[in-house]
Amino acid sequence: TLLQHHPRTFAAFHPGFGLQESIDFHQALFIDTETTGLGGGAGVYAFMVGVGTFEQIDSSVSAVDHSPFTIHHSPFNAPTHFVVRQFFMRNPAEEGALMMALAELLDRYEMSVTFNGRTFDLPLLRTRLRQNQHMYPELRGSGRLLDAERAHLDLLHPARRIWKRRLQSCRLIN
Repeated sequence: TLLQHHPRTFAAFHPGFGLQESIDFHQALFIDTETTGLGGGAGVYAFMVGVGTFEQIDSSVSAVDHSPFTIHHSPFNAPTHFVVRQFFMRNPAEEGALMMALAELLDRYEMSVTFNGRTFDLPLLRTRLRQNQHMYPELRGSGRLLDAERAHLDLLHPARRIWKRRLQSCRLIN
């Protein structure tokens, strides 16, 4: 499986994407977006952003802290859990709130993992974050994980190389 390998194993697929660093997948943020369109441009919104992280979770969750980002550490060696969060906006007026919540999480990680994120998800999120900075100045300087020079594994490229001889087509539309 993917987790049995170090990110540098995939460096040949992504030269210059920082995968040689001493980061493992348990320290990565897995990101996917659902959008209002497939093209770029100001009219395309990420109405839902899904993120996955590995976290140590205590089986007894505190009733006092209701923050969705708090990680409760167990006094014993709890197994690592994969936690999925979905940030959803019901209408464009909620985009600022979505970006604020997402930026808080983005700034905690050093590496991202996506499927077609190199050319679609991350550039779209960068644009939307930038467009919201004028209304929400606290977003300035946040979302560094979206920067093009940050460590990033786009699974689209290895998947195409692995499956191209087994599948009739590896196009995204299929």
